[in-house]
Amino acid sequence: MPSDRFYLIYQEASDEECLLTIQPYDDQQELAEAINRLQSLQVEEYTIIKGKKMKAALRLAVELHEDEDTAAEAADAKSKENK
Repeated sequence: MPSDRFYLIYQEASDEECLLTIQPYDDQQELAEAINRLQSLQVEEYTIIKGKKMKAALRLAVELHEDEDTAAEAADAKSKENK
């Protein structure tokens, strides 16, 4: 019977991208080393799940809003067309 694994879940974000990582670890020592690496990168929020082999499903929701500068330019262009 397979032993429990640890799954470390964390997010890294910058102005250009957002990366979600789910990394499995077989023992607590490897997990502790990974957490120390995260802390050195100033990643302070993470989740640890302990369990057997797991299946994953990705669900993603993204809300996009028009940039205020772009909206203002579009309104200016439309008002010029109406003149």
